[in-house]
Amino acid sequence: MHILEPFKDKRVYSFLELLELGYWDYELLEKLLNEKVDNGILRRKKDNYSLERKFIIGRLDLKEGFGFLLLEGMEDLYLQDRDLGTALDGDLVLVRMGRYNHVIEVLKRETEEVVCTVKKFKNQIFLTPNKYFRLPIRLVGRQNVLDGEVVLIKFVEYNLGYIDGRIEERIGFINDPDIDILTLVYEYGFPYKFPKEVINEANSLDREIKKDDRFVVTDEYIVTIDGEDAKDLDDAISLKIVDGNYHLSVHIADVSHYVKKGSSIDKEALKRATSAYLADRVIPMLPQRLSNDLCSLNEEEKYALSVFMIINDKGEVVSHEIKETVINVNRRLSYNEVNAYFAGGSLKNKQEENMLDNMLKLSKLLKEQREKEGSLEFESVEYKYILNENNDIVDIQVREHGISEGIIEQFMILTNQIVGSHLFYLDLPSIYRVHEKPKDEKLLELFTELKALDINTPKHKNITPKTLQAIIRDVEDSPNKRLVHELMLKAMNRAKYTMEPLGHFGLALKYYSHFTAPIRRYPDLLLHRIVKDFLIRPNNLEKTISYYEENIEPIAIQSSKMERLAMTLEREVDKLKIAEFMEDKVGNIYEGIVSGVTKNQIFVEIDKGIEGAVLVRTLEDYYNYDEKRRMLVGEKTNEVFKLGKKLIVKLVSVSVELRQITFEIVGKQVIKWKLLRKTEKHDTNILLKRLMKRESN
Repeated sequence: MHILEPFKDKRVYSFLELLELGYWDYELLEKLLNEKVDNGILRRKKDNYSLERKFIIGRLDLKEGFGFLLLEGMEDLYLQDRDLGTALDGDLVLVRMGRYNHVIEVLKRETEEVVCTVKKFKNQIFLTPNKYFRLPIRLVGRQNVLDGEVVLIKFVEYNLGYIDGRIEERIGFINDPDIDILTLVYEYGFPYKFPKEVINEANSLDREIKKDDRFVVTDEYIVTIDGEDAKDLDDAISLKIVDGNYHLSVHIADVSHYVKKGSSIDKEALKRATSAYLADRVIPMLPQRLSNDLCSLNEEEKYALSVFMIINDKGEVVSHEIKETVINVNRRLSYNEVNAYFAGGSLKNKQEENMLDNMLKLSKLLKEQREKEGSLEFESVEYKYILNENNDIVDIQVREHGISEGIIEQFMILTNQIVGSHLFYLDLPSIYRVHEKPKDEKLLELFTELKALDINTPKHKNITPKTLQAIIRDVEDSPNKRLVHELMLKAMNRAKYTMEPLGHFGLALKYYSHFTAPIRRYPDLLLHRIVKDFLIRPNNLEKTISYYEENIEPIAIQSSKMERLAMTLEREVDKLKIAEFMEDKVGNIYEGIVSGVTKNQIFVEIDKGIEGAVLVRTLEDYYNYDEKRRMLVGEKTNEVFKLGKKLIVKLVSVSVELRQITFEIVGKQVIKWKLLRKTEKHDTNILLKRLMKRESN
């Protein structure tokens, strides 16, 4: 840590407080502080240190030719490009304030590598970053490169006016079919390739199933229900009715049997902490030898960690056991197969059909129990991309969430809740999945947006999950249902992992952990180890407790961080593929609904949840932004643009590079699409003629 970094919060530190941060020993700290005092950057009063008033610390938000220093609780500072020195976007910097604000020192680098395309011209090499970058990059050393090659450049020296870099990895070539997604993966720094030692360690693992000291499950008909193209099968389920009670077994892949604490595989798994599910690929947390083979619950004998539950006819758990097991999945089913059965089809297996019928009954009971507690059922759009052999997108489909997905969701939530509660009540260290109550300002913002949609909202004090549940119920048949769900999701706090059992607001649960997906989530793998070390094979409890108390929180922080990164990457890949899909549709007309309003843009959602923006400056009138009510009001026309307003828009531009879609408004009346022949639906001339005719009447 840089000696000035603690002072970014503008507070005064004593020498002892800085020493207790643990980054410097006594002599080094004294030397560093004296240097900054002598340079006039820090002020010393007795044994206390603070920044001199003309200096301030913040993060840079750079545009082309200028930038801003982002500051908490005060107005951002403007900086000209000439005053930035070697600083780059996102860097934590020390700035001297004055007539011209000037970067004095970079305290922490945000960017240490960048994806570039190689361009060669007359024996000269040019490295062109894939996004705006304020300084040119010079390739150092004798590294051979080819024209059109896409490379990851690692920075080795920051100079005034340019940066020296070397090739860290060769990603591919500009015309490769999948280079667009690969570029994003490397831009966001998500680990892609597994190190050789990890692959070698995975390939050396023994696949023989040894049944010593394990409970062998022989009296259950076990199935997996997953996506048709899924290969990393974490969970399998079985259900019997005995004496009027449901005997539910949830079997989870025993990844911890293969991935030992501190091994090369384990270290790489923690580095990734999650699998990332992109449009055309999965970037797994574990090598495929584990994720798709040894651990995946295919139709053969596999190691599992199983939770056996007895549930009464009210949906209440009467008892449960957690055991190390060996299972053999009898049948792999897909979501589509099971949904087709519930829609009136046949599986041609009465045992499976009877079990699925009982599973549906039990899932409904469990859902009713959760709803009584106030559990929130949000709906969001998930995409499925249809790609050709060249990785070009040919269609976008919205993933349906059917009955089978609901069954699996209810069973997994119950299992996670049982394991999390079990460890809590034993007062043992554990890792929890936490979703804290939304902040008051977020709720106020949400209720303002809902009022703009003419939805009744309660007072924001003493909000419980049941309060929001009532709103969800009220909009069930509303045309704005999806928009309301999206707004509510945005108001929620981000879920995270922690040692502290702070509760799960969205599920209305006090104690909740992630246990059911250890192939793709590191916290689940960690929880399996905790369960084994405390509940199945306890040994030297004092030492074990000490180990977990010291290590759980750093693992939780890393897992939360990588989950956020994976979600951001998944979202950016979605935006990329949607932009590619819309690129050849410029000029088409669409019916849309206003999904967001800012001072400069009106966001419009069209078919399949695809969203683009209308630039306010392209509108004929001058519009004032009413921040409190989240709407734009025309000065001359008094026309209002607010959430939920229906519009007819024309697609005017698509930037695949920036992943942006731009519309312009061509009408405010809603065309009845069922009146149009299928071939006419997106024909610009036909729609405009219909629209003009309607508006003239």
